[in-house]
Amino acid sequence: MKTKSKFIGLLATTVFAAIIGTTNLRAAETKTAPERVGVYDSRVIAYAHFWTEAHQKKINDLARTAREAKATGQTNRYHELAAQLNRRQEQNHLQVFSTAPVDNVLAEMKDRVAAVQKEAGVSRLISKWDDKTLTAYPRDRQVDVTDLLLREFKLSEKQMKVVEDLRKQKPLPLDQAEKLMREGKL
Repeated sequence: MKTKSKFIGLLATTVFAAIIGTTNLRAAETKTAPERVGVYDSRVIAYAHFWTEAHQKKINDLARTAREAKATGQTNRYHELAAQLNRRQEQNHLQVFSTAPVDNVLAEMKDRVAAVQKEAGVSRLISKWDDKTLTAYPRDRQVDVTDLLLREFKLSEKQMKVVEDLRKQKPLPLDQAEKLMREGKL
């Protein structure tokens, strides 16, 4: 009986300490300024990334390797490489014409992303098309960093015109873009 009441006493103390700790944490959280987040147009970033010298080199090297595999009769290797090229193209189309995430692009430019975050005073970046995540942040805590990210790319005038046109267009809903992709229409 004594052991049981010691256990209940210990349990009550633990629960009480957890409640007090949580209350203190909430109080501390309310004293800090709300988090600011950087919002960007993922379509524009995907398009700009596609035209980078490094990305174009990767695509061209992959295509050259696929052609060489085909020319030397390495049919299986050729089909693997062709499928990889196709997946990259599909991913790029979904990113540029729809709302597919561009995490792969941001990962490739992580040092530049960190500099943009510091310059803009934001803790993280969120695509402007990610409504679900953005609902957690009031409008006045969202900072558009699209142009800051975009300046990291060296786009030609013609490419900048495409960027401006992209910004004027609404993206295709992702499910619709995927359907068009399966039908070979995107």
